[in-house]
Amino acid sequence: MRRNRFESIPLAWLLAAVLALALFGSALAQDGQAEPAVGDAQTSIADGDFYLERGDCPLAQFFYQEALRAEPQNADAQVGKGRALSCQGAYAHAIEAFQAALSADPNHLAAHVHLANTYQNQYQSDPGAFSGRLADALDTIQRAERIDANDARVQNTKGLVLYRLGEFEQARVTLERAVALAADPGSTLTGEDRSTVQVNLGSVYRELGEFEMAQQAFRRAVVLDPASSSARNNLGAVAFLLGDCDTAEFELSQAVSLDPSSLAAASQLGITLFECGQVAASLPRLEHAVQMDGAIFFPPLFTYLARAYLEVGQVDEAVRRAQHGALLADPESAEAYYWLGRAYQRRAGQGDIDRARDAYRRALEVEPGYPEAQEALTQLP
Repeated sequence: MRRNRFESIPLAWLLAAVLALALFGSALAQDGQAEPAVGDAQTSIADGDFYLERGDCPLAQFFYQEALRAEPQNADAQVGKGRALSCQGAYAHAIEAFQAALSADPNHLAAHVHLANTYQNQYQSDPGAFSGRLADALDTIQRAERIDANDARVQNTKGLVLYRLGEFEQARVTLERAVALAADPGSTLTGEDRSTVQVNLGSVYRELGEFEMAQQAFRRAVVLDPASSSARNNLGAVAFLLGDCDTAEFELSQAVSLDPSSLAAASQLGITLFECGQVAASLPRLEHAVQMDGAIFFPPLFTYLARAYLEVGQVDEAVRRAQHGALLADPESAEAYYWLGRAYQRRAGQGDIDRARDAYRRALEVEPGYPEAQEALTQLP
């Protein structure tokens, strides 16, 4: 998977539970490997940057630490170390590194930006344990804004924090400014960076219900970085919301091809095919998605798969996947219980009608007045 240099807003449609899953272990070197040679601090930092850009975060961390052995107060080395730790999921240690960089250089803009992003990542990894990290991120990026309010990275990160805080109107204003700054002829941002800002802005438009504006932003993101799975994933999702199944299917297929490990893209492609009437085509996509890492944190995916199996007449599989959807849902889902009831009722084996009745009743306990469950219950013998 390609790595962006700035944080991007995660896809909001249907997949909030998927977002905060990737935690990586850290190790400096494996047994039997020779230690890489290092030189002076600046050379080590350059080597660390090279490996970080390649996604080899443990090796990048090694070089940044070598730079710090030569120059313990080198703020750039601390920032690099923090980035390498953050990409391995070691957020607490990354935060310490960024704070050390700011102790050495209080006006280090990149340290503020990366610290704010790491606070957000730590929050996403465990919102219950780190509920205050979004406030820390906002405070950090506001300090960066006092250093340079016209830096696109600063405005992008501030917009991202506001988005996650639910301050969508403020996030919109901030990200529109970030887009303008990124497009300035004097900007040093790459097309990939500018694409990320457009994805963030499009995500805010989507949250505000401005789907056409979101579509325009995501299209610009794809033009700026055609190889961005995130941009194509978002474009496909909003195309679906606008009723354009052909575009949705094409862009989501591209997103899956660009990043086969993306549960968000794989799930949305399967769901879009199902909702657009291509039930048979959705089955292998949905079945593949539920076997991916993190799928258990997205119970609606199993419910969709159960519905697809019901549509094609594979009732036993429908019951099995509907059971997964109902059992995994936390909090409990009335819809999951409703479709579990439908699967039992359709199978109609020994005891299945009673099981269906229990499932419909459970759906009504979770959501009193659920019309589909109420109607199904009254029609049971």
